[in-house]
Order: sequence, then structure tokens, then C-alpha cells
Amino acid sequence: MLTGVIGRKAGATTDYRYSPAMKNANIVWTEQNLASFLKAPSDFIPGNKMRFWGISNAQQVADLLAYLRTQ
Repeated sequence: MLTGVIGRKAGATTDYRYSPAMKNANIVWTEQNLASFLKAPSDFIPGNKMRFWGISNAQQVADLLAYLRTQ
């Protein structure tokens, strides 16, 4: 669920089975944290189960963050 993700603690929603790494990450999804995660998920939260290689294009990350701000 992406609605309200900015400002929410990672691994905090009850409607998804998060990996232990995500549940224990102890981070809040700020725009900076989201940008780092989107660029390299496995580097930002090692052991997370997100099957996503990351987005290397800075403009695409910025566009995605702009979208998330509206949710």
C-alpha cells in the first residue's frame, strides 16, 4: 500500500507480510530514504524480500517521489 507511505515507518502496515529485515529496519520513509531504497533496495535494507533491482535514473526516482507525494 503506497497511500501515505511518506512519513510512515517501514514494515508498519498490517495488510502485508514484510520480511524480518523490513520489519526491523527501524526507518521512516522520508523522501531521502525512499530515494535511497528506490536506487538500491538490497543495499539500503539488506535482506529485504523486495524483488526489485532499483532505479538508476535520477529523474525517474524524482518522478516517482512526486507521485508518492500525492498519495
